Amino acid sequence: MRQITISGNIGNDVQVNSTQSGNKVANFNVAVRQNRPDNNGEYGTDWFRCSVWGTRASTVEKFYKKGSHVVVTGSLSINEYNGKTQLQIDVSDFDLPDNRNANNTNSTKRNSNNSFNNGDQSIDISEDELPF
Repeated sequence: MRQITISGNIGNDVQVNSTQSGNKVANFNVAVRQNRPDNNGEYGTDWFRCSVWGTRASTVEKFYKKGSHVVVTGSLSINEYNGKTQLQIDVSDFDLPDNRNANNTNSTKRNSNNSFNNGDQSIDISEDELPF
C-alpha cells in the first residue's frame, strides 16, 4: 500500500454525498506546490482528489473550506481517465494547521517576562531551567 502525506490548500468547497447504504463520503481537492521551479522560475501545482469516509466526513464538511491549509495522510492511487492522470488519496488522517489553538481557550500563554500564565498563578522560568 502506498501511504502519502501532503500539505496544501483546498481548491474547492467540500462535497458530501451518501452511498446507498447511508455511508457518508466527503470529497475535496488539495493543491500542493511543487518543490522545484521550472525553466521559467515558476513553481507548478499538483492536484490531489481526497476522500474521507464515514462519520469523519461530517467533521471535514464542518471545518474544511476552499482556501484552507490542510495536511492529509492516506493511501495513494493513480488513475487514468481519458488520457489524464488523477492522483487520489483515500484519507486516513487529517489536520487543519490554520485552526490549531484557534478555539483552545485553556492553552497556556507566555508573556514577555518569561513567565507563564496558569490561571491566577504565574510561574517564573529562567532559560537555564528549560530542558531543551
